[in-house]
Amino acid sequence: MTGQSALPEMRFGLLVSKDDAPETDPRRRVADHIERALAARDAGFDTIVVGHRYSYGPATADDRGTPLISSRFQPLMVLAHLAAHLGDTMNYAPLVMVSPALNPVQLAEDAATLDAMTGGRLRLGLGLGWMPNEFEAFGVPIKGRVTRFEELVTATRALLTEDVVDFDGKYFQFRNAHLVARAVQRPAPPIWIGASAEPAVRRAARIGDTWSISAHLSINDLRQHLAVYTAELDRLGKPMPAERPITRIIYLAEDRETAIEEARPALVDWYRKRGDWGWFLKQGEGMSDEAFADGRWIIGNPDDCIAQIRILHEALGVNHIMFNLSPGLGAGPEQRLRTIRLLGREVLPAFRSTAPVA
Repeated sequence: MTGQSALPEMRFGLLVSKDDAPETDPRRRVADHIERALAARDAGFDTIVVGHRYSYGPATADDRGTPLISSRFQPLMVLAHLAAHLGDTMNYAPLVMVSPALNPVQLAEDAATLDAMTGGRLRLGLGLGWMPNEFEAFGVPIKGRVTRFEELVTATRALLTEDVVDFDGKYFQFRNAHLVARAVQRPAPPIWIGASAEPAVRRAARIGDTWSISAHLSINDLRQHLAVYTAELDRLGKPMPAERPITRIIYLAEDRETAIEEARPALVDWYRKRGDWGWFLKQGEGMSDEAFADGRWIIGNPDDCIAQIRILHEALGVNHIMFNLSPGLGAGPEQRLRTIRLLGREVLPAFRSTAPVA
């Protein structure tokens, strides 16, 4: 990095959840979550992140092959369990909770409880959701999901910030509602809104405290979305949020050649399977090559990683990066721990001043 200006001060989060094989012992999976979270704390990370899914959909094979069938735990309970081990030393974020099963009263109660359990360290990540099977599983029509989601966020915020709430929406109605739980953060834990399309980015500006930027869009696409987000904030008379999070998939090794050689098979399979089964809005063929070239993944040695983080900051103004460690079922626990420790030893210190990030 010689000859370049000082690196920006950044926060870093780690996605400790992953897609586990269904036959994995649940007790082993719990232990793995704890091990990764403790390693992240010791490596100097700021935030623990847990993803959310209800289902990946049809489990039967067809002419596309056998779909990914995986096991995950639900995020708020996982974060509460991890907080019992980590305390208020870190931030905690479900990122993002998809909306089909969420009710604002339950969500607000759970968020307030978790915020108290973490000492006021919750970031509440929420997203619309788009997989039809997840809506079908809860009997929620996918057609009205946008209005329902906006009501969900609005009602949840009201419950977290007001003593007594009346709400009369199309999908949620209640009178004289008040929480029995109380959050630490005032006026409420910040709500991060996940968004991957221009209408959703505008929605994040309107109803969220910040926009949580997707892991799966190129830097060029995100530049356009940032312009949309900034314009909507200006229209609303709202300032740019102080915290600007993004998630990036990362594959890190001691040398670049090893990182690329090891990452490519997992990347090809990951995008092919999700694209072919409709888990992205385009087919999987060719997406892995794009991801190598356009900034969707951070791949390489520590110096490559530092340079790519700097590009993200300069292009998008992000200052809180959530790392998703090489998704898929192929990355073993030891490999993940090595990556966490390498990030803590070689990458995170480059973005730290002498004062710790709060």
